[in-house]
Amino acid sequence: MRPFSALFALALSLFISCKQQYRTIDVHETDFQNKSELLIKGVPVKTDLPLYIYGMICCDSLNIVMAQDDRGYVFVYSSDWELLDVFSGKGRARYEFIERPRLISNQVLKGDDGHLLLPLQDQECIKVLDITESLRTHKATISHIRDFNPIDVTEFESSVTGRKSMIVLGFGYLLLDNDINHTLEVTHGFTIQDVEGTAQYRIRHDSTFIDKPWMLTSMEKIAGPQPDDKFWRPFFKHPQRNLIIEPFEYLNYIMFYDLDNDNAFAIHQSGSLTFDDDLPQPREYEDEEGFIHAANETDRCFENVAVADSCFITIYLNGEYSLSDENWEYPRPEVVIFDWEGNFINSAKLDTFIDCVAFDQKKKILYGVPHSDDVEIILSYDLSPLF
Repeated sequence: MRPFSALFALALSLFISCKQQYRTIDVHETDFQNKSELLIKGVPVKTDLPLYIYGMICCDSLNIVMAQDDRGYVFVYSSDWELLDVFSGKGRARYEFIERPRLISNQVLKGDDGHLLLPLQDQECIKVLDITESLRTHKATISHIRDFNPIDVTEFESSVTGRKSMIVLGFGYLLLDNDINHTLEVTHGFTIQDVEGTAQYRIRHDSTFIDKPWMLTSMEKIAGPQPDDKFWRPFFKHPQRNLIIEPFEYLNYIMFYDLDNDNAFAIHQSGSLTFDDDLPQPREYEDEEGFIHAANETDRCFENVAVADSCFITIYLNGEYSLSDENWEYPRPEVVIFDWEGNFINSAKLDTFIDCVAFDQKKKILYGVPHSDDVEIILSYDLSPLF
């Protein structure tokens, strides 16, 4: 079979399987909106910070900061923000990266020897940086490399209609069972001769795909190419379990998927817009690099997430506190905390919009990078009163 024919057959089978696997899931109405009574102010972290921070993880009494700095991409700090070492610069060596490495859903893994392992995407492969060994030897150590292509796009012209169509097999992904060869992958959407397919989730071990008996995104109105519609949602994994959450960016929904127990449900803010409502069209704005984004202060909801063993912390923009901010592009957010069963725990107001969030579950401190054109800064927020 020619490569194009094989690709078309794969996309078509995905579209058909989506229809066959459809199953509704329970939606639990809850109330977490406008519950914040406490205002928590950010305190700048005092340390030698890199330039162009784009990611952060707290794990095993270490703070890992991803940055596009001349010294390297991976900055490792103690829990008190003492800079321990810098690893993995730009290059083509085994321990280097051809381009800025991508964090994989902010995941860290544990080796059989107890080593802390950081998987990173480098173009068409995943490289696993052994943080423990790298700190011991003061030299970047890559323990595993896996070939992995995260997107495949093919454009073609129909010989019958003459119209151009495109197959987009692009997906987000995360690693299951502490194994870089075991991935949960989502096809964000594709078009086959003007037929739109629903987002499809699959599990792959090595090169073999295992179809689940149900689709994770099982509400029919989520169908269509992503992320152009308003049902965009990133997904995050529990630090140990194969428990996945999907907070929606433009709706007050969070989906929960327990892959080990074949269970799925969603929570929804009671009284807010649902999938059955006509949603307002988000306004578009152009960022500093000329990219067009959609944003609307009336429907942005969950912006980012930091995970911990017993809970996860969401950055929330759809409460009265955020909507009243005149800076609609970077409004002051709230933090809303849930347990992994979908129960609301607590919430608070933050004084500044933050991104690249990470949570130190021992100290109960949330870290984030505020939007700034002047200087790199990390703010810390003491969330202990919320627990």
